Amino acid sequence: MATPDMFWTYAGTIGTYLIVLVVPGILIGAAAGLRGWALAGLAPSLTYMAIGVTGPWLATAGLPFTVATAASSVLLLTGLAAGARLLTLRRRRRREPVAAGTDPAAPGDPAEPPTYWSGRAHTAVAACVLAATAVSIVAVLSAAGGTTAVFQRWDTVFHANGVRYIAETGDGGLYGMATVNFYPDGAFYPNAYHLVGSLVYTLTGASIPTVLNSITVPIAGIFALSLVAVVRQFGGRAVFAGSAAIVAGSATTGAYESVSSGLLPFALGLVLTPVGVVAAQRFLKRPDLDTGMVLGLTAAGLLAAHSSALFGAILFTAPMLVQRWLRREGKVGRDLLYLAAAGVVGFIVSAPHVIGAMAFKSSGGSSVQPWVTVIPVGEALKQVATFQQILDEPQMWLTVLLVTGILGIRTLGSMRWIAAAGVGFSALFVLVASYSSLPWVITISQPWWSDRYRLMALAAIPLCLLAGHGLAELQRWLAKAFSGLAWVQVRPRVPGRIGLASAVVIVCSLATVTGGFYTNANATAVAYAYHNGPETEETEPPVSAFEVAAMLEMGRLADPGERVLNDRKDGTVWLYAISGVQAVAGHYNPGSAPPDARLLANHFREYASNPEVRAAVERLGVRHVLLGSGSITPDIPRAPGLRDLDGLPFLERVFSNPDAVIYALTK
Repeated sequence: MATPDMFWTYAGTIGTYLIVLVVPGILIGAAAGLRGWALAGLAPSLTYMAIGVTGPWLATAGLPFTVATAASSVLLLTGLAAGARLLTLRRRRRREPVAAGTDPAAPGDPAEPPTYWSGRAHTAVAACVLAATAVSIVAVLSAAGGTTAVFQRWDTVFHANGVRYIAETGDGGLYGMATVNFYPDGAFYPNAYHLVGSLVYTLTGASIPTVLNSITVPIAGIFALSLVAVVRQFGGRAVFAGSAAIVAGSATTGAYESVSSGLLPFALGLVLTPVGVVAAQRFLKRPDLDTGMVLGLTAAGLLAAHSSALFGAILFTAPMLVQRWLRREGKVGRDLLYLAAAGVVGFIVSAPHVIGAMAFKSSGGSSVQPWVTVIPVGEALKQVATFQQILDEPQMWLTVLLVTGILGIRTLGSMRWIAAAGVGFSALFVLVASYSSLPWVITISQPWWSDRYRLMALAAIPLCLLAGHGLAELQRWLAKAFSGLAWVQVRPRVPGRIGLASAVVIVCSLATVTGGFYTNANATAVAYAYHNGPETEETEPPVSAFEVAAMLEMGRLADPGERVLNDRKDGTVWLYAISGVQAVAGHYNPGSAPPDARLLANHFREYASNPEVRAAVERLGVRHVLLGSGSITPDIPRAPGLRDLDGLPFLERVFSNPDAVIYALTK
């Protein structure tokens, strides 16, 4: 189901999002001394940090969140990062005199990657990241069935309404956007995703569904970029980095499955999670003001994007720390003290998030209702090893690469900790998939809502790196085999080209056997989010084209400031996101509906005889009723107060189409 935006509007919105995604982060990262793939990989998380902390701090100060105030905040953070870098350089000059005009932090900076990549290697890796991004764009667009499709899953409407709310009100606080449904007080929710989306919406004027899709299409490309940054930072080969990027664009259980479930901010946080270890390793290699600030800001960015991203990054970093201590590359006490100091920076920057999360937890708002599953352990292990959870077919070629990577673990060198991360994350998934009702399993998996789909995505991070390593090992073996041939050894120029040629052969072979890096399979997975999957062929989507048309008409009919009465189960909860008109029900979730909303849902038909109903109508400013035909829960009937409204003396039908009807209140 699509909203009426033109293709070029959509293309421009994607371009605008990519600019918003990278420019603030590059400014801040470059000012802090980041360069190369570390800068590229950390830029998205630094952007979400800058925008994500700006909104809450502005709200605390009573100031609006706008393009101008967001840009000012980015410049302020850039200045602070530059100041930390300048102080670092001055301190190092005093300790280590160098020739005039040279940068004392380069090229011998311990924080920088220990291995050299040629210009051709950098270009090849960049091509792999672009290829992963292209696969991501094709998969999402083909899954949506249109460039402006409306997401159909549960929480996507909350995110859609939140983006529009921030753009229209300028309220960047952590409670405000939830007032679209949880009025009058709202509810705590980290909103970096929505703040960035509101900037894109304001700059482009595109529809909200177009904005959400624009943020979604490059999701696997961001994942690929993050994995490349990890490999580069720890001295991996360029072939390994490029291979990891290709696998990131291919694995369904990575970014795509999270999008499939409608977990849009979670998917964002997931693909940013790997860069936490990059910032941590840089800081521990050279503890100083600039590297400490980068780590603190990165942690704040992960927290602002999605709280589970910070927890995931900490778990992902833990095996690296253990390996570092076992190799006596660092001291436990000193490293933990330094990390705590950098954490203070992150705490200060993201204080509204931390305080809000603590208050939310203390009020009982974070209690988890586990998704109870009892999958046999063997089946759970099979799912995680074959990158398969919601699809019918396993991604066996990625399994082959994973096994190859594990067999070649010796050549991982300083990155062997990835194998430990893979074991730990996979074990966490198996626990939740097979023993989700055990209290202690619920407790340790709370940051991911004890949801096996989220934990499968978390496990995909190290498993994609291991599979990428397997692809790189195949290239190494192929190159070694050809280099030993007599006709190669007698031609001086050929051996130098064997590496590139073998990499091209391996990647092209993977593309062939996987049908274009599993693009069709990933599109099938993402299609669930748009009600385009094979399982939805016989059911009506919650939001249909006719319902969108009715919502747009409602935008023309509604009085200023009114809330339109609607059913919580049908697609009209998208009314605010689509037309800018507030609805009585702004989310599918029935468990947290405001009292007036519950009253009207159950008793509106009694309007003529029930003074409490009339009082609620007056409080909310209800002048119209909008009902759709689809339902997010088709097995549950419409709310009793909204059934059989035709013929009631206080209502007049003013608009209808095959899927929706609008009534005007006449008395």
